[in-house]
Amino acid sequence: MGRVIGLIVIGGLLPVVAFGQAAPSPQVRDLPPLRTHGEPNLQAPVPEIRAPIERFFRDLLAGEIQRAFQELLVTSRLSSRHENVSVLMDKTAQAFTYYGKATAFEPYDTRAIGGRLYVVTYLLDLELQPLRWRFVYYRPEEAWKLIDIRVDDALEDLINR
Repeated sequence: MGRVIGLIVIGGLLPVVAFGQAAPSPQVRDLPPLRTHGEPNLQAPVPEIRAPIERFFRDLLAGEIQRAFQELLVTSRLSSRHENVSVLMDKTAQAFTYYGKATAFEPYDTRAIGGRLYVVTYLLDLELQPLRWRFVYYRPEEAWKLIDIRVDDALEDLINR
């Protein structure tokens, strides 16, 4: 069973679930783990969204956590929440320490909600277990903007279908 160890709020209403390494730590139940919505759509995300996400993961595979987040958030208002982003980078580094080196990534689910909202879920393989990352993009005008990131190690809802 996965553990949700910390909660980071970026932008007031935009929660990001972070994780940790100590098994005895109490679970934070303010925010439930990510839930899937049925069978995954394994189709790759649209290119405007796919490119920055996959660049983010390639940086994580190279161990470049700070660069990964800086480049992913460069056009997002999430980047203005420096303290929260810093905590998320620290938690990502802790996950790598606990679960091992990142080895691969793959899209797990993509879905459009209307014409302006797009949700993409990827699995990042680490040596001991994968992490699930969810990115929410919004297109108020021409370009997609990243408005939410969530990550967790709770995979039970993927396994128990």
